[in-house]
Amino acid sequence: MTYPNPEVEKIRVMAAQSLGMSLDMRYTGDLVIVILLSCIYGINLLATLFVLINRNYPPIRSKGPLILVVMYISSACWFIGDLQVNGHVTLVNSSLTDCRGYGFWVRILLGVCNITGLISIRAYIFYRIFVRSLPARGFRFFLPIGTFFACLLAIGIVISVLSPSKSVEYVPHLDLCSMDKPLKITIYVLLWVMDGFTSVITWRNRNIKSSFRELREMVFSLVIMFTALIFNTAMQFAHPYYPFKSKYRIASTIFDTAACNAIWWGIMAKPFFQCLFRRQQYLHEWMTKLCEDGLQKEYQVSSSQTMYANQDGNMDQYKEVPEVKDSNSIQTTGSRMSFRYGN
Repeated sequence: MTYPNPEVEKIRVMAAQSLGMSLDMRYTGDLVIVILLSCIYGINLLATLFVLINRNYPPIRSKGPLILVVMYISSACWFIGDLQVNGHVTLVNSSLTDCRGYGFWVRILLGVCNITGLISIRAYIFYRIFVRSLPARGFRFFLPIGTFFACLLAIGIVISVLSPSKSVEYVPHLDLCSMDKPLKITIYVLLWVMDGFTSVITWRNRNIKSSFRELREMVFSLVIMFTALIFNTAMQFAHPYYPFKSKYRIASTIFDTAACNAIWWGIMAKPFFQCLFRRQQYLHEWMTKLCEDGLQKEYQVSSSQTMYANQDGNMDQYKEVPEVKDSNSIQTTGSRMSFRYGN
């Protein structure tokens, strides 16, 4: 089968004309977008594996590497869902005709909602540690997180048992997926509520003292998510048939990919490249800044302490072992110290 399939495209164009609408055929521009963005996600996969391998490197660990690994997986799910929902690829005679599976579960729940939720969770972690001085563990910590994911699971189950006409269905003559408008409204209301919650948490975090740009990262991520939400809301409701037009569907997919990558790299870029090119030097600079900045009271670390790093970049020994009250900030065991907040 060639890409695009000429026979399928002719049927789609005639079906759209019979409905009084015009439809742009899938063409090489769609193929270029699929290949180019797939390469970007391939590069990001290597970066994510690097982060996972070096997750105990303190500057990387402070960013919450497990959250960022899940965030990459969610962004990939969003991209895969975009390829189907935005109409870049031929769906007929493939598993992509399962619109509820790819268009709702993969794109909406595992992709869009999960990324939005992870940004909220990251802000919530910093709120507990820096504002409330509470540990990022225990039943009370996991209760709201578990409730959130349970709600997503419940929504997915409800949508799965509804008839396709009342949820998401495949339209054979157009080779596209179509979402029921009340469901679409519900999903976007949920996304706006989630971003609103993140805004409240970020506002409460506004006075935290931090050496490592956490507040700026939270604000940056929130701005990107609001921008993406405004763009997609406008696209979905002002141009509900945007997959029919090549310029709209390509712009939508590029924008979604750019938003996901901007959030991921906005958080991880500095420790990633420093770990890659200046591992030991940056670790020393990072620990010195931790001791000398306003966080010294938060972490009970004296600025007179001298830190050392072993050859693999993890802190192995240091002078004057401090007494630490907050076990979620810095934990000491013998001569080993590990930085734990944000994960």
